[in-house]
Amino acid sequence: MYGEKKQNALGRFLQEIIAQSGDITAPDWVGEPSEFNSCLPADITSYETPPCKLPSLFEDEIQSLVSSLRGVVALDMASILYQTVDYLSAPRFAYRRLHLPCIIFLVTDAMRKQSRDQDPTYTYDLESNGLHDLQIATADKLIPFSRARPPPAWQTILLVRPWSRNLLELYDSADDAHSVELETMPKSPSHDSLPAQTEPIYSESHSRALRLIVRLGQPFLHCC
Repeated sequence: MYGEKKQNALGRFLQEIIAQSGDITAPDWVGEPSEFNSCLPADITSYETPPCKLPSLFEDEIQSLVSSLRGVVALDMASILYQTVDYLSAPRFAYRRLHLPCIIFLVTDAMRKQSRDQDPTYTYDLESNGLHDLQIATADKLIPFSRARPPPAWQTILLVRPWSRNLLELYDSADDAHSVELETMPKSPSHDSLPAQTEPIYSESHSRALRLIVRLGQPFLHCC
């Protein structure tokens, strides 16, 4: 638009990318926030910093972890989790506000680490329920706190994981219906055989739910 600020034009451009593709990598940048929306950068050069490369799992590793969850994780609860996140809406903008489904973790402990005198950032060790301990560096000076010494009300720290539908490993519903049909077909009784022991039946939907739990357990924060 004629006379529009550069960062507003960039914001509208990124807004359209998110709206059309559902891509959640647009908020992955380092630099100054935009006046258009603080989740977006003020300048395109903020994307010059290479994104962190998190380790990915091989298929045999996923299968091994899924097998370890069978008999440990309640299948009905795993299925409910899968259905709950499957119903989450795609990322979108409305009146310049980003609507982005997220998984939120409350930080319960924050302890400052000793840093060099010339270091412009502060380093903290953080703890949160549901996550491994991690370390962050920030330009903001925080008041250290713990479960025994809670932080002041204005200093609530949250770790936010943007939700990505790629974690669901979307499938062909026709194939799934066929697999369910095969699993629910009754077997012919055998008069000569001994009574069969009841064993859990792992449908394709159950396997997807367990695969989701495996993927949610992988790192999503990484200090570069």
